[in-house]
Amino acid sequence: MLDVRKLVLLRELEAHGSIAAAAQALNYTRSAVSQQLSALEAETGVDLLDRGSRHAGLTAAGKLLVEHTERILAGLEAAESALLATTGRVTGELRVGLPFHEGPALFVPALTRVRAAYPDLRITFHGVSAAEGRQSVRLGRLDVVMSARFDQVPEEPVPELYEEPVIIDRIRLAVPPDDPAAALTRPPALCEFSDRSWILAPESGLGRLALHACAAAGFTPDRVADIGDVQAVFGLVSLGWGVALVPDLVPDRPGYPVVRIALAGAPLIRRVSIVARRGALANPAVATVLTAVRSVAAELAVNRPDIMAPGRADASPGAGARGRVRRGGPVEVDAPSHGRRRQAGCGDGADGVPGARDTWQPWQPWHTQPGLYGPDGPIGLNRPDDRYGPEHHTE
Repeated sequence: MLDVRKLVLLRELEAHGSIAAAAQALNYTRSAVSQQLSALEAETGVDLLDRGSRHAGLTAAGKLLVEHTERILAGLEAAESALLATTGRVTGELRVGLPFHEGPALFVPALTRVRAAYPDLRITFHGVSAAEGRQSVRLGRLDVVMSARFDQVPEEPVPELYEEPVIIDRIRLAVPPDDPAAALTRPPALCEFSDRSWILAPESGLGRLALHACAAAGFTPDRVADIGDVQAVFGLVSLGWGVALVPDLVPDRPGYPVVRIALAGAPLIRRVSIVARRGALANPAVATVLTAVRSVAAELAVNRPDIMAPGRADASPGAGARGRVRRGGPVEVDAPSHGRRRQAGCGDGADGVPGARDTWQPWQPWHTQPGLYGPDGPIGLNRPDDRYGPEHHTE
């Protein structure tokens, strides 16, 4: 029978791409990992590692074994969780990953309630990004994480993970308080900011969303800062370095005021989720936290009009929208062009605003929309090297 510990090493190699990285992640020596993997190959009688490549990758047989390993580990964890559930006790340690700038609004109140109700449960926090959070849960380094997805830039789901959306918040444009755009009485179109400097991190989900939205509005943003920390972004926006897209759930940065502007057209939205391994769902600690987070999320959706519960995706834009787009023609404004008069209707969608609709509707994930093209041809699904993002063509 195959040794589960060696199977875990093989999965770590698949996740990290090299024996050295897998060894570092597990705090083992490189030689120890290499010896264990060689022993696993001897046990199976097939080559699992592709040693002809620069970095030791997996053969087709190795990848197949990793797929089975995922199911084996999930089954073992499900068995352990079911046994724990029979005790009726919420104990042990729960490792929670969250982005510290926005986790306090959702996760911290929920986990504070859980800790007060179950003092025998030890809860620890770990700061992670959305991308590394899912991987950390999958590999067993964390038990639960707060993560996020954006409808316009979809990511492939991870089969081993349970991901439940609990909050939907909107993405708005942050500008300095003295910016002329902050005084507008109507939602401006994104294309009106085509001549602005932008602050975004293209490798982050929010950065990919910004690139996609700008491409759909017909321009490539002039990026002056590659920063993923939204609190740092607030600082730069407040000081006049540029504009940026920011989620409503992220709190303002004290001492660095900004104005968040609702854009015309179909809103950009983010789905904030709680993520856990499927095999751990019956674990009393995980189940208790899931219930507590759902409860706090429901309270947030009631108390904050800028936050929605997942079942309200067809709701109206809510608080924060500045005025309306005037019917019957473009509106003359000074704000986005810094004194150069231009028309607010800078596209050929409804009301002259790309993507505008009479009633609010969430965009389809862009890979399902027809006619999506960048400057070099059709845009592929969620390709990390797509520099331009798709254009949203309307009839």
